[in-house]
Amino acid sequence: MLKLRVPCTYQGGKQRISRQIARILLEAADRNTVFYDLCCGSGAVSIELVSEGVEPERITMLDLSSWGAFWQKVGRGTFDLAYFDKLLSTVPEDKHQVKTFMTALAARQFSLAHEAELYLLLQSCSFGGKQIWYDGRRWVNAFFRDYWEPTEHSVRRSPANPMQPGSAELRRRLCALIDGMNGVTCFKQDIGFVLSQEIPQNAVVYVDPPYQGTTGYAYGFDLHDFCSSFRAKSKAQLFVSEGRQISEYAVQLNLGGAKGGISGNRIGKHQEWLNVF
Repeated sequence: MLKLRVPCTYQGGKQRISRQIARILLEAADRNTVFYDLCCGSGAVSIELVSEGVEPERITMLDLSSWGAFWQKVGRGTFDLAYFDKLLSTVPEDKHQVKTFMTALAARQFSLAHEAELYLLLQSCSFGGKQIWYDGRRWVNAFFRDYWEPTEHSVRRSPANPMQPGSAELRRRLCALIDGMNGVTCFKQDIGFVLSQEIPQNAVVYVDPPYQGTTGYAYGFDLHDFCSSFRAKSKAQLFVSEGRQISEYAVQLNLGGAKGGISGNRIGKHQEWLNVF
């Protein structure tokens, strides 16, 4: 099986720390445990669980955004690769033209039956990897990258492409996910949907909510209310990602990597905590 990776860059995704999170979840599991990945986004944690040997059929994902539509199709084996290839073939080879093309593509009418396929292409070009979402009428936050080239004062010395990853790598990752993640269950639902479901007592539940104080995400919810309602309903183990410690028991994760971005002006790294409720 080809190496599984998140499909594209996504601000707030957990790809840098997904292995740490997955291994903590696995330590809390037994051979019959089912896993819940709530607010799954680009799916980094579920992907890592599968890479660690968990059968996709033991994973339930949930996301109200277009990521939910994407993972639902991948899990069911209904992602329309031919339609996606047709879209991909229309992307200009001249990288300076990609931003204009994507802006026009996001403004076109489309069938909701192909939300997942179109979304993946748009998100791969999102400015800063910020979340794009469909509000029922239009794509919101649909701002795209220019082809960036370094100046004599730039810390980064290589160009930054408008698609991250590029077309060939995006398709390779997609095909690997279509194969390797087939069998996962995904609900394109609000997180409150979980409270109406029967959660096995030996389940391991992971939640990656929009962090407090952050903006630019399609949907949010009251994390404290959800955790309280979940604990009143189920004894399943509950783990929550946040940018700070919010529970009595928590693990600070190791982000690693360099500090600066393209500009080199970032003075520090945010924190990542896995909180246990």
